[in-house]
Amino acid sequence: MAPFESPASFGIKLSQFFQEAHTLVEGDLETLQKTIAVLATEQGVRAVRELVDERILFYHADLERAIIWRTCMRPLFLTLTEPRVVRSVILEGHIGTIYNVIFGHNGSRLEVLFEFLIGLAAKWQPPLVGEDDGPKSQFIELCSAILAKTVDYNTQALVNEAIPRIVDQLRDSIVDLDQGDHSFWSLQATNHLAYIQRRLGLIKEVAQDAASKPQSSEHAKFVLRRDFPGTLSTEGPRHDNDFEDITKIRVLPTMSELMSTREDYRPVNDPAQLHLPGIEGVIDRHFRLLRDDMVGQLKECVSEELRFLEQPERSSDSKQRTTRQVHSYNVVDVTDITCSRRVGIEFHLKLKQPFAASRLSREARQDWWNMSKRLEKGALVCLLLKGKAIFCVVSESTARPNPLRQSSQGVNEADDVTEKCNLFSNKDFAYVKLSLAEPSDTDLRTMLRLVRPREKGKESLVEFPGLILPAFKPTLSALQQLSRSLDLPFIDFLAPTSDGPTQVTIPPPLYAMKPGFMFNLKCLISDDSDLFFSPRDTPDPEELCTRSSLDKGQATALLHALQRSLALIQGPPGTGKSYTGEAIIKVLLANKETAQIGPILCVCYTNHALDQLLERLLHGGVKQIIRIGAQSKSTILENLNLRKVSKDMERTQSEKTASWKSVTALGNADKEVNEFLTTLRGTAAAQNVKEHLELEAAPFYVAIFGTEDDEWTKVTYLDEKARFLRWINAGALSEEPARDIDTLKKQQPATLSQQERSLLYAKWESEVAAELEDQFIALHDDFYEAMHKHEAVGHEVDLRVLQEADVIGVTTTGLAKNLDMLRKLDAKVLLCEEAGEVLESHILTALLPSVEHAILVGDHLQLRPQIANYDLSVENTRGQQYSLDVSLFERLVQPSRPTDLKLPFDMLEIQRRMHPSISGLIRETMYHTLQDAEEVNGYPEVMGMKKRLFWFDHDKPEAQWDPNNASITSRTNDFEVHMVCALVSHLVRQGVYGRDDIAILTPYLGQLHKLRNKLRNLFEVVLEDRDLQDLHKEGLDITPQVFKERLVNCVRLATVDNFQGEEAKIVVISLVRSNQARQCGFLKTINRINVLLSRAQHGMYILGNSATYGTVDMWSKVIDMLKEHGNIGSMLPLQCPRHKHTPIEVSELDDFARLSPEAGCNAQCSQMLDCGHTCFHKCHATPLHKAVKCLEPCQRLKECGHGCPRTCWEPCEEICPTVLKGETLSLPCGHSLISPQCWQTQMPSKVLCYQSVTKTVPGCFHDVQVPCRENVTKDGYTCQAPCGKLLPCGHACEAACRTCRTRVGGEVVEEKHGACTLTCGRKYATCKHACVEKCHPGKDCPPCGMPCEEQCRHSKCSKACSEPCTPCMAKCSSTCQHSQCTMPCAAPCNWIPCSKRCGQVLSCGHQCPSVCGEACPDATAVDMLRLREYREINLDVDPCIFPVCGHIMTMSSMDGQLGMLDHYQAASDGTIIAIKSSPKPLLDNVIKACPQCRGSLRGLSRYGRLVRQALFDESVEKFSSWYSSRTMALEQRLIDEQKQLESSGKSSQVLESMGKVGVLYINGTPVDQMLAFHEWIGQDRYQSIISLHFEMSEHLEQVRNEEEPYTRLSNLVKHAARQIDGVADETKLDPPMIQTHGQLLAQTMRFRCYLVVVADFLQLRRDAKKRLTVVHVDVKKAIEECENLILSAQETKFVRQEVEAHILYAKLVAMARELTVPDGVFNEGDVPGSMVTRAMHHISKAQALILGISSAAHLQKEMDIAGRMLYDPTD
Repeated sequence: MAPFESPASFGIKLSQFFQEAHTLVEGDLETLQKTIAVLATEQGVRAVRELVDERILFYHADLERAIIWRTCMRPLFLTLTEPRVVRSVILEGHIGTIYNVIFGHNGSRLEVLFEFLIGLAAKWQPPLVGEDDGPKSQFIELCSAILAKTVDYNTQALVNEAIPRIVDQLRDSIVDLDQGDHSFWSLQATNHLAYIQRRLGLIKEVAQDAASKPQSSEHAKFVLRRDFPGTLSTEGPRHDNDFEDITKIRVLPTMSELMSTREDYRPVNDPAQLHLPGIEGVIDRHFRLLRDDMVGQLKECVSEELRFLEQPERSSDSKQRTTRQVHSYNVVDVTDITCSRRVGIEFHLKLKQPFAASRLSREARQDWWNMSKRLEKGALVCLLLKGKAIFCVVSESTARPNPLRQSSQGVNEADDVTEKCNLFSNKDFAYVKLSLAEPSDTDLRTMLRLVRPREKGKESLVEFPGLILPAFKPTLSALQQLSRSLDLPFIDFLAPTSDGPTQVTIPPPLYAMKPGFMFNLKCLISDDSDLFFSPRDTPDPEELCTRSSLDKGQATALLHALQRSLALIQGPPGTGKSYTGEAIIKVLLANKETAQIGPILCVCYTNHALDQLLERLLHGGVKQIIRIGAQSKSTILENLNLRKVSKDMERTQSEKTASWKSVTALGNADKEVNEFLTTLRGTAAAQNVKEHLELEAAPFYVAIFGTEDDEWTKVTYLDEKARFLRWINAGALSEEPARDIDTLKKQQPATLSQQERSLLYAKWESEVAAELEDQFIALHDDFYEAMHKHEAVGHEVDLRVLQEADVIGVTTTGLAKNLDMLRKLDAKVLLCEEAGEVLESHILTALLPSVEHAILVGDHLQLRPQIANYDLSVENTRGQQYSLDVSLFERLVQPSRPTDLKLPFDMLEIQRRMHPSISGLIRETMYHTLQDAEEVNGYPEVMGMKKRLFWFDHDKPEAQWDPNNASITSRTNDFEVHMVCALVSHLVRQGVYGRDDIAILTPYLGQLHKLRNKLRNLFEVVLEDRDLQDLHKEGLDITPQVFKERLVNCVRLATVDNFQGEEAKIVVISLVRSNQARQCGFLKTINRINVLLSRAQHGMYILGNSATYGTVDMWSKVIDMLKEHGNIGSMLPLQCPRHKHTPIEVSELDDFARLSPEAGCNAQCSQMLDCGHTCFHKCHATPLHKAVKCLEPCQRLKECGHGCPRTCWEPCEEICPTVLKGETLSLPCGHSLISPQCWQTQMPSKVLCYQSVTKTVPGCFHDVQVPCRENVTKDGYTCQAPCGKLLPCGHACEAACRTCRTRVGGEVVEEKHGACTLTCGRKYATCKHACVEKCHPGKDCPPCGMPCEEQCRHSKCSKACSEPCTPCMAKCSSTCQHSQCTMPCAAPCNWIPCSKRCGQVLSCGHQCPSVCGEACPDATAVDMLRLREYREINLDVDPCIFPVCGHIMTMSSMDGQLGMLDHYQAASDGTIIAIKSSPKPLLDNVIKACPQCRGSLRGLSRYGRLVRQALFDESVEKFSSWYSSRTMALEQRLIDEQKQLESSGKSSQVLESMGKVGVLYINGTPVDQMLAFHEWIGQDRYQSIISLHFEMSEHLEQVRNEEEPYTRLSNLVKHAARQIDGVADETKLDPPMIQTHGQLLAQTMRFRCYLVVVADFLQLRRDAKKRLTVVHVDVKKAIEECENLILSAQETKFVRQEVEAHILYAKLVAMARELTVPDGVFNEGDVPGSMVTRAMHHISKAQALILGISSAAHLQKEMDIAGRMLYDPTD
């Protein structure tokens, strides 16, 4: 529940309101969210106003004021400062509203409030306050927290004059506290007030005076004049992105900045020379230097490329002078813009494939893109046009080759015709998707112009390798945000004053200052006993060291870390700084509840280091761990990722609502952008200009495109562009200069010259383009605003997950990305590992406002932070003044100036990693106090090596560097590659080193790549697992198994920088560099040398040129130490594990194979194997000797006397496989086996016979061919024969017997046959075809789909066999010299068929054997009915009939078959003489066909009357069936639509549209009226039924088209009947009645659809509370349509359709009359009384028809309803 209703004034219930709110906020999360939401409503706002504006002002007595504080104000303050409220993202808006009310207009209410609070603070003592009110310090802390939040939420507070005064008064109140009251609360209050002062810019006011002069320093020095940024510069700003305030600087350079020739402002590391003092100066310095490091050098590259675009004639060699390597691509086109919720708005670019890749095969090109790492996700690129530069990032949706793909051999590029939009498929083009890095209006306009049709210019895309925008932009943005708020802890240590002390005592963390607080170290104690430690006490590391596993240095560091709010721990290599850090975390977590520290934030620079830290914590027992970021490679941490855990978190109702709203808003924004882009793609520029003219310049629109009247549309074949060109060219050429645009717009279009028209058209195009660009920018901004809001809503659940965690792991970059969310997290402890490797700017952004305890663990003598610009590095003499790569850790423990503050730190001094001979290298050069733990002295010697430490010195030169070759990304040395691989192979063969025991390190990625490829192609035989040692320790003697393994999988391979924090038993180092110039590259810095030399435990082997590296001081010292102990030389000493005194020294690759072929010496092993044979291998290590397989022949004999055929190491077979050649073995089945094996003669019963025999399967009784051994009687046998069972459909089952029958005991117990899979094959009754569908028993065959075979002498039917044939309208071809038919071809003939023999002579010379009037045949055959030949037939008396099917019959036979005498009168000799006056009915639907094959007789003239009548009747029947089925389907849909309208809820918006004031005109055709209803109602209510109405109209048109031939045929028949001559009159011809009523049905149905909409609209009008809409109805066209319907029904004598039309008329008039009545009082209005009278007349007609025709009786109910509507309008 939440605070409930309140009256206009709360009165005595005000205190209850605030107290109840506080109680509810302390409940569950959902109740908290609802409570805050209520406080932000008018009810809560009124309560706050009443509290401040009335209660405080009118209560003056001290006791009254104390009560107000206790009952009202304190609950309100506690509610607002509740941690979950402060952290919430979705409540930010509500909280802001409340603080805005507290602030009041110009701070008036805040001033009153704090005047009350400060006055109360002055009198805070008994008896006014009691113990329940808490100490005064707690009261001041709560007030200060409210004031700080008010300043945060109100920008006006930053300039309000009352705020500084309130801050001073609160600070005075803290000063006045009793000594005993100075505690945790007073420190918290002091922090709040300090934060407010920084926000108010109090320090900035001092900075204005100090900006022009350096700050004082105790040490005199000469200060060079420096030019400050922005307006502080003596020459003014350098460009439009040069500001003194970093919050105004765009992260990426602007065009003005790119083209500026002045040097950028670089702040130095001396605070006295900065333009801003204190912490502001520190933040400003790191922002500018970090930005310079990331984007400074690329400015030079981009500006050079721009100059090249503007001056292409310049040599491309000039572009190589830039110090930073870049990749440049030629842009072919910007092909598209797309938008999706996941990746946002993307721009698709088509690039020319890089030259190096275009020459490669498809597979090689994939490898090229993979190895080159070009255009990777997030890579920063710059699109360059002439005079423009647009920075973008490569989108994650860019299709890159899959590095884990299968080989694509056999793929021919020429065969791949589909153009795939990825980087590698096309040899000519590469496709990439980009998103804007920093979207601006200018960039968006430019990109939109590029994607539209345009004149292509020279464009290029520049990539900056290794520069990933997400790697630095979040940090820079976080620094800008930090500069605005200055809200970070430890400012006194981070930016001490210049006159402050150089050494200080660091106080304990604030949470540890609570009275009585002590750390319990029980979690570290070996015996699980308590050990308490107070941060205020002097630490005693001895006791902790004694009772735990920590050494003294680790114990001291841990206690100091707990005692200091800012703790620094230096851990030299191998001293266990990670172990110490884990111990600190365990102690903090063990005391988490007591200290109330929230989750511990663990921060690392790299994902790899973070994964290692979290994995160690997880293995150490820490469970509640959350990992932020998606770049983790650890499978162990997969389920601990924030995104994964958040998905399973239950959402509150408020969160669900907020999420739904944000998703909906994002979806709508996405939809709008995509709709815009779709329109943009499909619309030409001229079309847009046309639409623009229609709205903005109508006279010009008419002049160019003309006008369109209401009923006629001009048809033209010119597109819009052609119209414009025609109009422009039509203008007169003029020598006068063109007038200005504004004047031209006011002129008559015809008066403009050709030049002026061109000018005006260009202006129109620019205006349209500007409108499109403005629309696109607005949509872009709306989309990203919706996306950011959606992300913010998701952070609400993320925060709840994080708050429940014990440890949160995140990289510094990930922290900066999620800074807004993490700043709301109540995390008081920050631990940073490898802090010496992290840039100070990253640490600054990681110091959240809530952090009270920061622990930095690292070693500044190991790797420094990585930067790109060597000019900013402390290692560069010129860069020492900037020292960007000096970490905060190094700056605090080893300041560069003696006057700088140096903080106390702890150094761990006992190393447990390296053998003393290895640790001595760094002890003598860097860590002079470093000690070795006792256990490192007992490390074993390196197996296979003479020495555990050795530098193999050589002078083989490094490879020449080719920056254009993607496979060589840096320096390489082929000689070292071969030697390293050979050495590693030698070590692996010793059989004692596992996968993680050997590491290969090199400083260069190019060398790393070559080593990996080489090792991937080498294989070694290795032992299965080193866990065998543990099994042997347990007394289990197990023979090791060996297997083949790639050598790359047997070692660890890494660069030096990526191996910091790692270790390995054996480290092999490839130094790479070997040159005459003595340039050693990366490894000239002592930090990197330190890391390189401190990774090995048991042994370390360096391969390199000592002359190249000896020029570096530290390398020189190392080389001297190695020389002193004989650990350097040009021959690498190996050692045979058995013959240790045999000298083996290698200097070339071949020496390994020659001197140590099996990783031993060159001698033969000669030791005995376990089988007793002698090992003939070369000498090798003992573990591998045990795995050797003896290849000697086996000497063991079988019982039968035969020997074992296998080799010695293989186990013998139990049976004897010796073949007894020539012998014959008789089997129990009776068959014989020739040349059996020995064991078969001993056990003939077990021999299986494979002789093929025929067997009968019991149950199904199939005969099958099977091997003799096969038992077909068992239940498990599956019969493979076809089933053959006769199915109900008549077909035989074709499935396998095994699938149909289940046999048990030789009998079929179950029989299941699937559906028949054969073709149906049933013959059609109306044609000679058979059904070709899949067998469908029990169902009728579908209509025949074969081509229709009906044809006449004029045409052939082109429809399917089942479709109605279109009647032929040509004159009938039935004619001869004796008689002629006058009917159309499709009608039954009205001639007297001739019975005489044809008088034509065939080509053969014989007289035609057919009947007069038929086509002459070209063949001879027999009478197929009577089986007579020609010679038996008198053709003169009985000619033959020749159908098209080929069967031949005599005329008498065919006449008899077809029943000619039933329809014609014949003479005694059989001659047809007349048509019978009362013939047998023709309409019997029996189509006369060939008696033999049912072939068509349509082409025979003699039988035209019989055949064509049946064919026509069938055609009519098919047509009627077609339109009836279609009409029924539409009728059903109309019923469904009507039900949908009746059942759909009448929303308030629909009903409101019925009551709105206005005039609605309903006129035009029924469809016009339906559209008017639809537009008025809205909500898409009638969209579906209107679509149905259009479908009905299409159906009606189709029926008309199909019915037209039948009507025409009927008219032709009637015409022929009127032209009958004397012969026909004697036959009394009765022409057939041809009529259908498909049109009538379709028209009636469509009109009913219209009335359904009218009726629904009328019902909505009845249900509306108010009927303020005036409706004017004109139903003349609808009445006209209805009357035409009645006439059509009367003409065709379809009574039911006539009755329904009368009813529809009456309903229409009744509904139209009611629509025009707004208030229920009926008058004529738009429906005159005469129309009502006619409607009543129609009702009377309908009634009379119903009484006379029983088939129309079902319409009685509808007629009654129509009558009531007409006679009683109020019913």
